[in-house]
Amino acid sequence: MKKYAVVLCVFALVAGTAFAGGSQEIVDDGGLHGSLTVATNASSPTFEAVEHIIDLFMEENPGVEVEYTSYGSDYENLMKARMAANDLPDVFATHGWAVNRYAEYLRPLNDLSFASRLSPSIVDTVTTDNGDIVAMPITSEQSGIIYNKTILEQAGWDEVPATLEEFYQCCEDVKALGVIPVYITGKDTRIQANMMDIMAVAMLITSNDAGDNAERLYDGTFDWSKWYPVSSFITDLVENGYTNVDATTADPIYTSEKLAFGEVMFNFNNQAMITDAWTLNPDADLSMMPVPGYKEGDSQIWIGGERECYGIWKDSPNMELAIALMEFMARPENVEYVCNAAGMPSGFSDVSPDLKLAEEYEKYSDLKIYPYFDREWLPSGMWATMRTIGGALTAGEMSVEESCSTMEDSYLSLMAQQ
Repeated sequence: MKKYAVVLCVFALVAGTAFAGGSQEIVDDGGLHGSLTVATNASSPTFEAVEHIIDLFMEENPGVEVEYTSYGSDYENLMKARMAANDLPDVFATHGWAVNRYAEYLRPLNDLSFASRLSPSIVDTVTTDNGDIVAMPITSEQSGIIYNKTILEQAGWDEVPATLEEFYQCCEDVKALGVIPVYITGKDTRIQANMMDIMAVAMLITSNDAGDNAERLYDGTFDWSKWYPVSSFITDLVENGYTNVDATTADPIYTSEKLAFGEVMFNFNNQAMITDAWTLNPDADLSMMPVPGYKEGDSQIWIGGERECYGIWKDSPNMELAIALMEFMARPENVEYVCNAAGMPSGFSDVSPDLKLAEEYEKYSDLKIYPYFDREWLPSGMWATMRTIGGALTAGEMSVEESCSTMEDSYLSLMAQQ
């Protein structure tokens, strides 16, 4: 069973040492003493890997108490509430929103020793327009669609689908084998939102037919009838029998098991899910394919950006302790440990984790990496809307046309607020 929260506590009984109101104190021994709160939305295996690093930090600093918590699927809403109250964790994960959502709440990190080591491929993602590096990406992401290489071959495919039309045909061929083509876990509608988040980039931004969609999304004049194919992607999969029959209720905790034992072909998750599946079955023939082009002639793409990425609350009452933790987490051996555990690329130029997917990344090294759709082209808050319509579309409780109207209403409302 996945673990979603942990409190790690070490109490040092040192004369003259006191913990008052969660603040830190430096006592005569010169060591760090105090408490610190750290929050993330990570799940297994990333959560356990970072937990281990924090445990090592406390072993090295026995006067420290760190509360490390994952808010899971509630992370975004809880963080919004805490931002509104200006009461944030000392250190927290930015989950792809370091600049666009959290920058004003974060302490710039340019003066910390690890800043110069951040990878050129990711540093701009966590840097504001005025040059402030506001978060530390331990892992970065280069994702598309998880697939089973053995099932692909059994279905008669030598290469992964390069276009959406080929993807649907591959689903049909996989279905004929008696295997579930696409696994959806609707108990947590983040999976449907993620599917649309990925496909929207290929359909609305990188397609040769995209026109000026990007500019119109930026300036608020986007025609939301163009969202139709994005929502249709969900309904087409369901109506053609390409998803699991319990798509509206399936629990995401079973995803790694389904992938590990070849019960499903495709899944819209990141590399960490493959790593999780390999803990159950090291022989699972899993890999990551690029997102197919929307139409013939469109390029395949990767989706990426910051992944397990942490910043320091600018008003933290425990600033020295927060900085010490970040510097510790940034040590090369600690970054490598988390990357290997999660199966994710490093956010540091001097750390090269041993990734099983390195061959795939090399094969498609000429493809561009684009940010998730909602992180770049939607106002903050639209992720919740995508979760709502994704669940409703899967359950047949909303038409594609209604989903377009819902997206438009939410978009205009949030744009007006910003």
